Amino acid sequence: MDLEEVRGQDFSPVFKIVNLVIGILSTLSGVSQLLSGVQSFLLGLFIIAGGISIGFLEFKVAPQFYNYCSFFYSFIGRGIFYIFLGVLISHENILRICVGIVIIIIGIGYSILEFLPSIEPPENMQGENGLLSGVDAEDVI
Repeated sequence: MDLEEVRGQDFSPVFKIVNLVIGILSTLSGVSQLLSGVQSFLLGLFIIAGGISIGFLEFKVAPQFYNYCSFFYSFIGRGIFYIFLGVLISHENILRICVGIVIIIIGIGYSILEFLPSIEPPENMQGENGLLSGVDAEDVI
């Protein structure tokens, strides 16, 4: 398939499904870490917060989120966050290691998508050009 053929296609549903799956998998992985000790408990809370944030952004785009977590609004930002989340998840048992590796691979894929101009980010990842078009530009740092 040529990259020019991809230019006009809308991949928003695919990105939404992938992001929701990552949100669910990371939240479940975080919950599974809560009872493994104090350090794992705190790490699990962070992973749960990341998973819930990923899932939340698929349904509602909050201007405050764009102000403080603007990396969620680019492929490379999400890709690096997914890689980081996957590394945090992948330890202790084989199921979490497999989930972490899948999230890392998807993060690498997202990072590569940043450099392919023929793939447009979905509307909820376009920040000020997408769903946040009504937000005053001076409010965004």
